[in-house]
Amino acid sequence: MDEQTFTPPQRTGVLFQLAAAALFAAGAGYLYYRAALLSIGAPFLLVLIAAIILTLPVPFLLYGFYALQRSAYTVNRDKIILKWGWWVEEIPMTAVQWAQTPAGLEAPLPLPRLRWPGHVIGVRATPTGTFTFMASGTENPVVLATENGWYVLSPENPHAFLKAFRHAAEQGTLEPTAARSQRPSYWLTTIWRDRWARALLLSAWLLSLLALVWSNLAASGWSLPNTSPSPDAVVKAVLLAIAAWLAQGLNLGLGLFAYQSPRRRAMAYLIWLAGALAAAGFLASVGVVLLRGQG
Repeated sequence: MDEQTFTPPQRTGVLFQLAAAALFAAGAGYLYYRAALLSIGAPFLLVLIAAIILTLPVPFLLYGFYALQRSAYTVNRDKIILKWGWWVEEIPMTAVQWAQTPAGLEAPLPLPRLRWPGHVIGVRATPTGTFTFMASGTENPVVLATENGWYVLSPENPHAFLKAFRHAAEQGTLEPTAARSQRPSYWLTTIWRDRWARALLLSAWLLSLLALVWSNLAASGWSLPNTSPSPDAVVKAVLLAIAAWLAQGLNLGLGLFAYQSPRRRAMAYLIWLAGALAAAGFLASVGVVLLRGQG
């Protein structure tokens, strides 16, 4: 089958996302360190909240880097396959009405509201239809018009992509294919239906939640009978509970990468089992710190 694959420009997006993730992670790590030196009080809470805020963008930037590395646009006479990380769109060639640069559009492209170099991803609904972006940038994009809306892509060589599209369209379809859309949420749904994966992940998150609740109750002044943990012990317990949550986020992400391949699915179960055991360890650590760290 005459098939050609194109990739979006990656260098700028890769450098930006890795650098931004490193800066956010370094800033968050420094603030967690500063929080560990403080006693319970307003300064401690402010530093801790700031650290959590800096932590939040890191997984999104790392996934953006991963998705950009696994992005491709494949054209053959039967369909166009768009891949962006865990997102896959298969569009039958018979459903594509035309492909061109935005210069031929009546209005400027409505760009996604949340975007950064290497990650121009999302859906924008307009009165005339829906624009689905699977691009790394906004320079020299290509627009595919289909029966259900427009797709905005960013092949590194747009002219070669358009030439390949016209050639494939002129050849005609050999085998009619059905449209297929697989979003990242597909894997979350699949995992939830897997009883072993669901049990391991729920156990890990519930244990981490218990550690977080226990440490925050201690920070608010509540403690078990005949115990009175010191301020330093409470700070350590809170930081341990937050570390448990961060570890579970990493555990979920690593397991997701492995789970997608049937050959590596056993590895995903092992990763999530390790996460559940780690959550139990964090909870035990919080208990030891609070019960032994008497004021």
